[in-house]
Amino acid sequence: MWKRFRVWIDQLNTAELAFSARTVTVATEQIILRQMTAADIGAALDIERDVYGDTPWDRFVFLSELQKVRSRLYVVAVNMAGRVVGFVGTSFRGAEAHITNLAVASDYQHHGLGKTLLEAMIGVARAHNDTRMTLEVRTDNTNAQQLYRSLGFRDGHIKRNYYASTHQDALDMRLELSPARAEMENGKA
Repeated sequence: MWKRFRVWIDQLNTAELAFSARTVTVATEQIILRQMTAADIGAALDIERDVYGDTPWDRFVFLSELQKVRSRLYVVAVNMAGRVVGFVGTSFRGAEAHITNLAVASDYQHHGLGKTLLEAMIGVARAHNDTRMTLEVRTDNTNAQQLYRSLGFRDGHIKRNYYASTHQDALDMRLELSPARAEMENGKA
């Protein structure tokens, strides 16, 4: 009961989340970053299947997430041909932002698009005055872990059997967004 009340209060005190569309250059290609719409869900599901093989998310989950306009924000990366080639989703609750989903089409991986999407969301979280960002990543996904660490994320604990369909473990990672906290954590204060 208390948890529901807190979520309700958070929603009352929070304006609708928005993302200003922008064009970025990723590996010499122009990419548009913009807020995800329901029309993008099919492409997002295709990317998830391409990258992960199987996904616990379906159309209904994405639609549900997109309707939570005060606490969720999803951004897509679209190439100049109009193809969605990546996306990132974030949940905002209290002073913490949590990456719910991140995927980049296999033919666009290893070119900096994932990093660009994460940097955009970190910027939104900072503008939202969040003090921490968290995410989970498969323990065997070392490429993604390296990316997250390059952005300042720190390793947390292991969540056993986190991914229900494969029974794989996840590594919990966090990024302190408050400058004073980040300096303390890095031993600079």
